Amino acid sequence: MDDRFFSRATRASLPLIIWASHFAFSYIVATAQCTPGGWRPEGPNPWLLGGVTLLAIAACAWIGAAAGRRLRAGSSDFVDYVAAASAVLALVAIAWSGMPVLLVSGCA
Repeated sequence: MDDRFFSRATRASLPLIIWASHFAFSYIVATAQCTPGGWRPEGPNPWLLGGVTLLAIAACAWIGAAAGRRLRAGSSDFVDYVAAASAVLALVAIAWSGMPVLLVSGCA
């Protein structure tokens, strides 16, 4: 267990975990605020969803930058390549799933 498998696996997959958490949170908030019990006529709170989206993007950018620094420093660990690639993928996915915050103005 000296190879730190779980810490390396977490470092490589953390951006995708952040994306999945953002995705689930966004849909739960939108659903909760558009149901009859939690009805909000103007739709889901755009400040809440926008803030969470920006926070998730910042976290993935930080993780990707750290992986990029390790790669530029000469690291040849495969986990650093995977961390950088998953950070880019998660950034695109978070931006794409956060786009409805800008486009949706109410519950239909």
